Amino acid sequence: MLFLCVRLVFKKNGRFVKTHVSQSKAMRDRGITCVQSQDYAMRHQSPLAVKE
Repeated sequence: MLFLCVRLVFKKNGRFVKTHVSQSKAMRDRGITCVQSQDYAMRHQSPLAVKE
């Protein structure tokens, strides 16, 4: 845990790397999205979608 905090403490504007698919610029450029976003889009796109 200490080694993870070193980057946050000693680097100006230090933060953890974003690991979620939708937050990665490289993944967005390739058109890759997370399953939850795809599921949401498909449910709202279909006229037979189940109301949740």
